[in-house]
Amino acid sequence: MENKELTKQQIVSMLSKSPHGKLGEYEPVAKQAVEMDGEFYQHLIAWDRLKGQILDSKAALPVLGLKYEKDKELLDNSFAHLALLNPRELLKAYEFARVVRPTGQIQNLDKMVQTYLHEKEQERGWDHLAVQHGRVLKSLYAYSRTLPTRDHVHAVLWGYKGRGDKKVKLSVPKGSVFEALSQLRQMEPVQAAGTILKFRMPFLIAFQRLGKRAKEPDLLLALMERMTATELVGNTKLLEKLGMKTNPALRGAYDAAVTKATSSTKNTLKTTAAINAENADGTAVLSESTREKLRGLQEKQIAAAGGPDGDWLVLVDRSPSMARAIEFGKHIAASLAKFIKGKVWMVFFDSTPLTVDVSGLSLDQIQKATRHIGIGGGTSIGCGLNRMLLEKTEVDGIAIVSDGEENTAPLFPDVYKKYVQFTGKDVPVYFYDCDGGADNLTHRMNMAGIEMQRFDLRHGKADYYAIPNLVQTMRSNPYSLTDEIMAVPLLTLNDVLKTHGRKGVAA
Repeated sequence: MENKELTKQQIVSMLSKSPHGKLGEYEPVAKQAVEMDGEFYQHLIAWDRLKGQILDSKAALPVLGLKYEKDKELLDNSFAHLALLNPRELLKAYEFARVVRPTGQIQNLDKMVQTYLHEKEQERGWDHLAVQHGRVLKSLYAYSRTLPTRDHVHAVLWGYKGRGDKKVKLSVPKGSVFEALSQLRQMEPVQAAGTILKFRMPFLIAFQRLGKRAKEPDLLLALMERMTATELVGNTKLLEKLGMKTNPALRGAYDAAVTKATSSTKNTLKTTAAINAENADGTAVLSESTREKLRGLQEKQIAAAGGPDGDWLVLVDRSPSMARAIEFGKHIAASLAKFIKGKVWMVFFDSTPLTVDVSGLSLDQIQKATRHIGIGGGTSIGCGLNRMLLEKTEVDGIAIVSDGEENTAPLFPDVYKKYVQFTGKDVPVYFYDCDGGADNLTHRMNMAGIEMQRFDLRHGKADYYAIPNLVQTMRSNPYSLTDEIMAVPLLTLNDVLKTHGRKGVAA
């Protein structure tokens, strides 16, 4: 794609997709983005930290900023956002940097990580950090050639200090969380439960140390009380298997944990995935009562995240070979229905339209309401919008889910011009381009001078996991997203690291 074709909206949408650990997939777009507008790219890093749902982008974007940005002030923002990562995500970014090799910045990155580790050592919460990220911290120390400043760190991570003849064996402190973890499996249930609560042990760490004993109700209750919102959502399936459905005490503890978790506005994607998870036979993984509680959490998360507003129309192609587009359309409509307080209409089209009001419905409810809609014949995207025009129904945004091969009148560009005259406003159009035939919609929209934002879903470039993140970038005023991004302030390394922050950036 040439630079002239790359809009800011396209940059945001492309960097909103999940590469599932393949961070290099961000590089081509990031390179063009920095070359086009380095300041916008750095603001995007800052916006993504606050609003983004994809952890891979939080690690990859700052590293690619280091590789392609030349302005020292803007580089400082990339370093600052790397220093804000937790150890696991920082290690992911560090390993990515060792692959892409940002010229002239590896040494500065090493220094930043050294300062990061030394500052973490001085924090009161270091023990808790080491319990959760011990192996990751060891890798960060090794990669950056950092020596700990405290014997306590040596004892916990390695069990010794020095090398060769000067090697001294060290033991973890008596009465510490590390000693308690080593003894957890041998403790009586009441003592183990009290120890978990006393030391605020992370769920997965304590669960692994307990082994089969984690299934004991007293211990499971203690573990659930310690769960974060992320742990709660990510382990709901496991909790149901361990007896949450049938044990009233465990059920009550889960309900209390969900109530507490509603204060968390992050991890909307994980909550959505948990609600929509299905078994091989198509049945829901979680019980309806559990999913209903998670929907309440999801609504609070989405409201806090921000996103589209107004009323929306989702035009879904049901012409031959469009089965995948139909499924994508349902996911897009479900995400919109959760993001906005207005109306959401789905119009399934071939050569005739079929309308379904899905306002406020969840994905599983939309799946049920549209279960009998199948493949038709012909393709007239315009007939779906024409249905709204004839009914004099106004919307603030349009999403098209199709391969874009329109071969039957009325054609979408022609109907769109009439619809603009009816509403008295330019309604933004977002095209989710799916696998299928040859796209002629984009060419016709360009020839008609109608702006349309394209999201590329072809050839596995996006999946259901990425859909909510793409939908979150849609706006009834497509230019307002750029304003939102530019309004997020840049950071300096001194903002993040208290001591010697500037060591991480070339003078």
